[in-house]
Amino acid sequence: MTAIVVGASSGVGRALSVTLAQAGQPLLLVASDLRDLAPLASDLQLRFDVQVRTLSMDLAATADPGTRVIGALKEMPAASALLLPAGMSRQDDEGQLGATAIGQLLAINLHAPMAIAHALLPVLLESRGVIVGFGSIAGARGRSRNVVYAAAKRGLETYFESLRHRYPPNELRVQFHRLGFVSSNLTFGKKLPLPVATPEEVAQAVVRLLPRASFDRHTPRWWSLVSLLVRWMPWFVFRRMKE
Repeated sequence: MTAIVVGASSGVGRALSVTLAQAGQPLLLVASDLRDLAPLASDLQLRFDVQVRTLSMDLAATADPGTRVIGALKEMPAASALLLPAGMSRQDDEGQLGATAIGQLLAINLHAPMAIAHALLPVLLESRGVIVGFGSIAGARGRSRNVVYAAAKRGLETYFESLRHRYPPNELRVQFHRLGFVSSNLTFGKKLPLPVATPEEVAQAVVRLLPRASFDRHTPRWWSLVSLLVRWMPWFVFRRMKE
């Protein structure tokens, strides 16, 4: 059964691709740049002897990404897992972005994951598979940084909550991971107040939980305490927090 990874060329998506290939899972890898996808696919095929196909697609510029994904699944085993770690943030997302930049962030972080999920639902229901969404601790509470990104991630969280409400786990397992700090080019060199997880650590946790029933959790788990503190912190205190 095929696993689809959207946002497969870097970060958590790349780590998920490697971890799934190690488990012998046929893969459809989706990302914006074929120059990143092609060497990754070749490497996974050679190292783990798995079937890997790629789909190069700009999520911000594709009106119907779900149809593209379905087309790329031809001649592959039926899809049983859809993982949606694709995401994008901007350093200047502080409430002053123009309409084009806002649209790009919403397209990549909200519209594309929802559209792809909608298109793949019939296939995943037939295979009694799993769909996995990825949120962010940034969506725990609105703040003056990552304004559009956080709003999109909170919207995605609500969408996955709706899927969990609609489908019982024996029909479709719906899993949602709210990620804390993950090492990337955005966190490199920064002094962060809490530990940073590696993409490999996150991927291993996600893949280990794929057979489980539906859930909504923080990854790593201890971030749930941070999120609870942020949500219940008095406003006059929270307002002074800028990072």
